[in-house]
Amino acid sequence: MIKAGSFGPAEAIILLTISNIARIFLPYPRQLVEIGASAAWMTPLGGLVVALAGFYVMYLVLRKNPEQTVVEITEQAFGPVLGTLLNLFTVGFFLAVGAIFAREFAEAIIIAALPRLPISIISLAYLGLGVLGAYLGIEALARTARLAYPYIFGGILLLLLALIPQWGTGDLFPVFGKGPLSVFGLGTFSTAGVTEIIFAAVIIQSMGGIDSFRLVGYRSMLLAFSSLIAVLLVINLAFNWSTMAENTLPFYRMARNIYLGRFLQRVEAVFVIIWSIVAFIKIAVTLYGAAVALTRTLKLPDYRPLLWPLIVIMFMLSLLPPDLPTVVKLDADLLRPYALIPNYLLPLMILAALRLRRRDPREEG
Repeated sequence: MIKAGSFGPAEAIILLTISNIARIFLPYPRQLVEIGASAAWMTPLGGLVVALAGFYVMYLVLRKNPEQTVVEITEQAFGPVLGTLLNLFTVGFFLAVGAIFAREFAEAIIIAALPRLPISIISLAYLGLGVLGAYLGIEALARTARLAYPYIFGGILLLLLALIPQWGTGDLFPVFGKGPLSVFGLGTFSTAGVTEIIFAAVIIQSMGGIDSFRLVGYRSMLLAFSSLIAVLLVINLAFNWSTMAENTLPFYRMARNIYLGRFLQRVEAVFVIIWSIVAFIKIAVTLYGAAVALTRTLKLPDYRPLLWPLIVIMFMLSLLPPDLPTVVKLDADLLRPYALIPNYLLPLMILAALRLRRRDPREEG
């Protein structure tokens, strides 16, 4: 019923990748530095394996009914009551992600460029762009991501290469930092909390259907996690981990440290533009995911009328935390564990429910 538009696998890979790397520009890398210390760059390795496995499990779910999204399959597996509640849980997850990211990006802009501007004004600007992107549709978002990705990834690559004169291997030791349990245990638990698995399952019909789902999922996760690993590795090479663990925005600190002669320094303003583009895409993606999931749950013909109440809810949620440390704590202690439920636990529950529903009683005997 929903006219969502369509786009190719290349646009889908880029859209999911940009959505995932949004966390690079926020305080999140500092959390991984605290977890892994000198081995912070290893912390996403376990999360990458879990994310790839999550896409495969979701593929098994969607293969049961290739013409439907995860929203309809959930209702089929659990019935109209429990299925609707689980779908509303997914909608709440998208809203929580969008609210926290909008607040963190707004705080980042205040720290980096606009210290006197009220937080509500910046949040309104980000959310306004987000609702515009969601209103135009997922196809427009995918095309925008395709146009923007050379500048986004080119800027990240430029940053990493510009810090080569400051690299030193001494801060990579001890090799396992605070120990393998912390690096591959807590690191995996934290980095596996992504949004893209459940989002791809909601927009599967727009990105080519089940035939391209695994290809898109695997490649987008490989690109996104490789970017995160590269940024963390340069953090370990160019800075002492204990110093970087005290910085609120490690990526911004890296940009400020670029010095290639008197005519190439203080280039962080360029990266403020880059992360603003990423913030717009991330917020638009989460808002679109929430609106489409809710529309399919309520069996409505169009998602656009739901954008306005959802964006108001997202704006109110973004202003609830009193300060940035509270937002960071909510991200680490609530959002990351919360993300494991719709992305990993829900597909496993659907597979189990469908198997129980379709089991032949004679086979049990």
